[in-house]
Amino acid sequence: MTSKLPSALRGLAYSTVNYLKKFPIYVREFGLVSGMRAFLAVEMAGKPDPSWRIRLSLPGYQGTIQLRNTQADRATFWQCLVQRQYDLARFPQYERLLKHYRNTLQRGETPLIIDCGGNIGLGSLWFGRLFPKAKIVSIEPDEHNFELLRSNTAVLGDRITLVQGGIWDRPGALCIVNPDSGSAAFQVAFSKTHVLNSISAYTIDDLCEIAGVANPLIVKLDIEGAQAHLFASNTEWVGRTALITLELDDWLFPWRGTSRNFFSCLASYPFDYLLGGESIFCFQDFGEVTGIS
Repeated sequence: MTSKLPSALRGLAYSTVNYLKKFPIYVREFGLVSGMRAFLAVEMAGKPDPSWRIRLSLPGYQGTIQLRNTQADRATFWQCLVQRQYDLARFPQYERLLKHYRNTLQRGETPLIIDCGGNIGLGSLWFGRLFPKAKIVSIEPDEHNFELLRSNTAVLGDRITLVQGGIWDRPGALCIVNPDSGSAAFQVAFSKTHVLNSISAYTIDDLCEIAGVANPLIVKLDIEGAQAHLFASNTEWVGRTALITLELDDWLFPWRGTSRNFFSCLASYPFDYLLGGESIFCFQDFGEVTGIS
């Protein structure tokens, strides 16, 4: 018993230090008072309980953000809104993307952001704040995630369209194949016909049509390996998209080549590739013209 105590104490000390390292990052992002409240609510929430909702009011975000008291939701909050996973301003290519956004508005057109793998809506909230006049389409396959996605993005009003389904390279049906994996890791498989508990498969062009906008400004992909299929065919939309950001999943699927079609497809276009956290950010060089060349 006593021989195990030092190891247990070391583990506790290591965990405590890791938590405390996060605190100044919360303060940097949300200020002292709001940062402390968010830190205590998210990082000190205690034993996971999916039925318990963490509710946060944060500076810079309207309304209340809700998380389940689960490791997945807390990690998503930390990644998206505290660590700023989708902070584009750190990249030099952002200035041209911002110019493309402004030129789109000046032409009387609507910039479009497509959020594939919308999860509980935190990515959509981030992009909605960064591009306040853009339209957003967020697609999410899981009904429980979708419930929080709807709640968290309600403040965006008619700027956002929510689609319960999955993204693929062709229409059809999808089934979640790992329902016990956790809310941030659902994977889907394709079927030509709908079966019990299946959801609809949408292409990027389908989502553009839903939004009524042909050329996406940003396509964000966090789709748990489905990029292997998304980039297998019907990829003309790639040439019309200013920024594609993808969370790479090869570590999760060793030797299955889930990202090979992605890189093969994008190699045909003038993209700059930058790494940020778990994602790769691909900025397309449209030059200094006002429209897509």
